[in-house]
Amino acid sequence: MSLLYIYILLVTACVDSAESLVTVSAPVGSTVLLPCKLTEVFTQTSLIQWKINNKGLVFERSSDATSSGSGYEGRVDILLDELHKGNCSLVLKNVRITDDHLYKTFTVEHVDSTNPTEAKEIASVRLSVDVLQLSARVGSTAVLPCEWSHLSIQTPHVEWVIDSETVFERKGKESFQGEGYEGRVDVPEDELLKGNCSLVLKNVSVTDAGNYSSSMLVKDTQESVSVQKIKLSVDDETRSSLEDSDSHQTGGNNWIIWLCVGIGIVIIIIIISVFVGYKFNGKTGSFYYLKKKKNPNGFG
Repeated sequence: MSLLYIYILLVTACVDSAESLVTVSAPVGSTVLLPCKLTEVFTQTSLIQWKINNKGLVFERSSDATSSGSGYEGRVDILLDELHKGNCSLVLKNVRITDDHLYKTFTVEHVDSTNPTEAKEIASVRLSVDVLQLSARVGSTAVLPCEWSHLSIQTPHVEWVIDSETVFERKGKESFQGEGYEGRVDVPEDELLKGNCSLVLKNVSVTDAGNYSSSMLVKDTQESVSVQKIKLSVDDETRSSLEDSDSHQTGGNNWIIWLCVGIGIVIIIIIISVFVGYKFNGKTGSFYYLKKKKNPNGFG
């Protein structure tokens, strides 16, 4: 009995821990809601905080002030009227690939400015940012979108890779084009200085299909920060045209085959009809000849 009780407690603990972590998916550029519900009443001394992995501040709101973390300015909010209803969900606009993190919500009670209570965790939300999917035709020019203006980088150094192989890299006026991409890829320097790290891919080929990702190298920390992930699919119109042509040709050949089969069947039916008619007429003639020979006068 005691073993059963212990088992029930373990199962309950697993369920509770599983339910405490919520996973939310969102595509790049969309607006997503990270769910949260207060366990206590929001008061004049309450402070709600959203953080990344218990460290970096994303957003915090008190009854009379708000503060946004670096990179989240103008993109996050907790609606005050909803907060008074017990809804502490975080609204995150213009989702970026760098927003892919584990987020946690905390409440802090400020009795006075020098004596805040210990932060109490309310919810955990895993935000999974979906890979952006693009399609391009063979021979066309594709632009793989990328924006880094929210990052604190003085000298932009961008790198685009496909399956860990370098496609293009630029730092200032210096640039590098990967094997097979020579003369076909670029991130214009003037656009990069404006915060646009989009990759221009010319004369798209079937072999260009794959998973691309871009990153910016932060000079101070020498860390590579992921900026964008894109899955590029390539439509081969030539192959489609050939397949359609083969399909039409096959359809035409099938029509000819069925016509020949039909004509063959008709010919066979005619031959059989003639043969049966000949046999029948032949037998009738023989029977009439024998009957006439036996009764020359025509009497039985």
